[in-house]
Amino acid sequence: MAHSNPEVRQAQSRYATRTRELGPNHPETQAAQAEFRSERYMAAVRAAVADAPPLTSEQRARIAAILAPVTVASGTEEAA
Repeated sequence: MAHSNPEVRQAQSRYATRTRELGPNHPETQAAQAEFRSERYMAAVRAAVADAPPLTSEQRARIAAILAPVTVASGTEEAA
């Protein structure tokens, strides 16, 4: 799938290069794959936000709660 976002294309290129040069199980390849996935996610979020109608304060708060950092300690989740 071709991406128009330059950050996504660059991350995809780094991932493809690492896969060819180092193999799919190398830590650098796996890091490049994680970066590529992250860039695709961010591009999708940007597109969704650009297409969305204005949000209410309650809707913004709900979205912020979903995106809030979470740490896992002793098998329980705690907000960071």
